Amino acid sequence: MNQASGFPWYFAIDDRPVKVVATPGGGMDVLIANLTTGKLERDMQYLAFCFEPGQNVQRLSEAEFNTRIADLRQSLSDRKNAT
Repeated sequence: MNQASGFPWYFAIDDRPVKVVATPGGGMDVLIANLTTGKLERDMQYLAFCFEPGQNVQRLSEAEFNTRIADLRQSLSDRKNAT
């Protein structure tokens, strides 16, 4: 899979930012935002939601995804600094 395949894909699943990326071997990986650390972590369990979207799944643009990640990380930083 390459850029022509339309990857990466961006979603919000239950308000959690999710990114689907192509792998060098032609597959795909699903990276979800860890709501405790703000880091993206691999979790293939979210893949099914990307192909069968429901009311808790929203397709995002890259800019929307980046904004959600930045907001999450800022919120985590604010909480850390408040303690």
